[in-house]
Amino acid sequence: MASTRTGAAERPGRRSTRGRPVRPAPTPSRWVLPALMAVVTAVVLVLYFSPLLGVSEVKVEGNPTLSDDKVLETAGIRPGTSMLRVDAGEVQERLVEMPKVADAEVMLDWPSTVRVEITESTPAVYFRARGGARLVDSHGVAFETVRQAPDGVPELRVPELDGPAASAALEVLNALPGQVRGEVTAVLAEKPGSVRLRLTGDRVVEWGATDEMRRKARILPPLLTRPGKVYDVTTPELPTVR
Repeated sequence: MASTRTGAAERPGRRSTRGRPVRPAPTPSRWVLPALMAVVTAVVLVLYFSPLLGVSEVKVEGNPTLSDDKVLETAGIRPGTSMLRVDAGEVQERLVEMPKVADAEVMLDWPSTVRVEITESTPAVYFRARGGARLVDSHGVAFETVRQAPDGVPELRVPELDGPAASAALEVLNALPGQVRGEVTAVLAEKPGSVRLRLTGDRVVEWGATDEMRRKARILPPLLTRPGKVYDVTTPELPTVR
């Protein structure tokens, strides 16, 4: 009777690899991945430095008074520059440094157009100076000097435009409700704690310091409905009209 060895018999038609190392079959990923990376790198370099995706047009919008040429000069985007080399953030930073620009947005419209949307500064007040009226935005930035102040823009009467009194006056003006702000013809402050407002109808608001701003701004509108010429909210607990 023939004996059998458990686990030792070999299947017919299969060579034994016992004692010899088994070589793994070649895998394509070993050379395909580096090749693909090299191709992608080459394509990116070509597009980055060549005019294949070059800027063909820069569109400027939202600038009714600021010239397109001035915006384009500041943006510094040369025609033919690869779109991949246009840093929208850097262009925006350059644009907002322009005195008349309050904000700017730069967008890439592929494959070859750059859009620049400008938000121009608007005057909150004007300050009388040599050469005319200096227009000042709500943040206290003087961005333009004109011969005549625009209609409806209140005057800022302070010792100096860059001083603490000017900052306090603008802070008060910005805190006013819209309906009251529209009636202001001038904001006066000899010092930060003595802000006054001149309103239409030859009325005056004694505001005082910049403390309790919200409370003062809340009680002023109903106070103005009462007849009088001087409205005092320096002490908001005891507002007076005379």
